[in-house]
Amino acid sequence: MNQIEEKSHTLIFEGQRLQPISSEGNLVGFCSRCEAELLSLDYYSTGAGWIVSARCSNGHLILMHYDLLWNWRGDLDAEIVREKADLSTIAKEMLEAVFTQAEIRDMLACQQKLPYIRQNLYRARAKYQKFENLFGIKIDL
Repeated sequence: MNQIEEKSHTLIFEGQRLQPISSEGNLVGFCSRCEAELLSLDYYSTGAGWIVSARCSNGHLILMHYDLLWNWRGDLDAEIVREKADLSTIAKEMLEAVFTQAEIRDMLACQQKLPYIRQNLYRARAKYQKFENLFGIKIDL
C-alpha cells in the first residue's frame, strides 16, 4: 500500500520516496467513497506523472494519479504512517505523564541496546497507545 509519512509528508509510492513539490490546499474533486469534497494536501512528481494526495471532510485519504499532461489515471489508496520517535528527543514531562520512572529507564535502555528489565518494558508497551493518543507521538521499540 502507498504510504505518506505524517510529519515529513514523504510519499512512499511503488518503492520510491517522493518529497512534495507543493502543499497548496485546493478543492480537487469529490471522494469516491462518500462523495464529500476533496481538499488537496500535497503534490508529487513521479517522473512519469503526478500524484495529488487529498483528504475529504470524512477523513478518507486518496491519492489521485495523473499522467504528465494532467489526465486522470485513477485513484489510489494510501495510509498515513506516523514516524517513530526517538525517546531521547521526547520531553521528560511528556513521558512521565504516562510511564513510570522504571519504564522510562528501561525503554531508553532497550532503545540503546543496553540491559533492561523485561517486565518494565511489557508494562510500558501496554501504555504506548495511550501515549500516542495524548501526544500524537508513536513509540515502538
